[in-house]
Amino acid sequence: MRQFLSMSVYAGLLIGIAGLVYLRVGGLAGAVLFAFGLLCVVMCGAQLYTGKAGYLPYKESWRLVPMLLGNAVGCLAAAGIATYCATDALHLHLDTILAARLAASWDALLVTSVGTGIIMTLAVYGARKGHYLPLLFGVPVFIMCGLPHCVADAFYYGAALLFGKFEAAMLGAWFWAIVGNYIGCNLPRWFMGKEF
Repeated sequence: MRQFLSMSVYAGLLIGIAGLVYLRVGGLAGAVLFAFGLLCVVMCGAQLYTGKAGYLPYKESWRLVPMLLGNAVGCLAAAGIATYCATDALHLHLDTILAARLAASWDALLVTSVGTGIIMTLAVYGARKGHYLPLLFGVPVFIMCGLPHCVADAFYYGAALLFGKFEAAMLGAWFWAIVGNYIGCNLPRWFMGKEF
């Protein structure tokens, strides 16, 4: 269990660092560089909520709760790093993401998060088949579409907390991203059946 939790925190840290580079660079270049985080998660076998939700047997889905909490702790650590390398661009990109999440209705957050779950599961599916391009392209796809990723959002909300920009409504937005990501992560195995 200790290894499981430490690898969950590690996954969050890696995604948080990827989120940091996205906030500093922004745009397509930042989205492409964000993919480094997912590539490292897969390479290291770290426990990422959106990398495992579509693969765990349903009876083991309870493991996603401590995994996600570990991811959030790692993201908060990365947000701490962000406080030491904040720029005007970082604050601008963070404010844009936070405003979009807070302006979205619960059903919009849920539905758009499903898209991220599908993309993440297919990216990991590709890597399991020895094809790593889905990892490289999947991340920029969901970022450029503005689709919420619950672990990346944990980093953004952690940064908002440390920068004094946190609002309670972010917890509700995070909840719907978690649920939507879970649904989306499970759609590939539902549609593909034995092929998955």
